Amino acid sequence: MIDWEKIETVFFDMDGTLLDLHFDNYFWLEHLPKRLTELKSLTHDQAVKTLHDMYEAHQGSLNWYCLDFWSDALQIDIVELKREVSSKIAYRPHVKAFLSQLHTLDVEIAIVTNAHRDSIALKLEQTDLGQYFDEIIC
Repeated sequence: MIDWEKIETVFFDMDGTLLDLHFDNYFWLEHLPKRLTELKSLTHDQAVKTLHDMYEAHQGSLNWYCLDFWSDALQIDIVELKREVSSKIAYRPHVKAFLSQLHTLDVEIAIVTNAHRDSIALKLEQTDLGQYFDEIIC
């Protein structure tokens, strides 16, 4: 059992911990290839291959998380495309109840994430996540 009297600060990751990964997976694997096909006059297969090659080349690097990088590399507004499907941003089960309970304790609560600031902003616009945290560290 956790002795909450001894806890001063609780850190959380955001994506996959607090928020469901469905939005991110849907965006990068379905929506972006579809929109890239439309915006760049590519076939669906060409768009998927282009993205797959880029994903492989940048996975594990800071570029992987940088929306500015993806916007520049693809010459499209990634944040705007994310906004098109932002209704898919959702909490993981029981997170809000847990955060509400945690918020009643005398602890600092922070998100520590490698998500891009624009991605964080979009997710905060679509949820009330920000109200539970004393700090968001990116």
